[in-house]
Amino acid sequence: MRSGRHGAARPPVGVLIQQDRVDFALFALIFVVALASMVFTGPGNVAFWLAFLPIIASVVLAFRRVEQLARLELRDSEFL
Repeated sequence: MRSGRHGAARPPVGVLIQQDRVDFALFALIFVVALASMVFTGPGNVAFWLAFLPIIASVVLAFRRVEQLARLELRDSEFL
């Protein structure tokens, strides 16, 4: 059997974001720049549709980073 706590609660997302502010600030910057390019180009331009790629990528990467930080936090709490 595995040792450790079963059903351990994840730390709040705000706490995880505070641990790694630089990564999440960069994800937010990528998101804002892509959104601004979408606003200024309009849906008739190719850049508008290409801006969806960094938006989707930044959301996915931010979600994966939160999950990774949560796993590290839970792993560290098991050693206490």
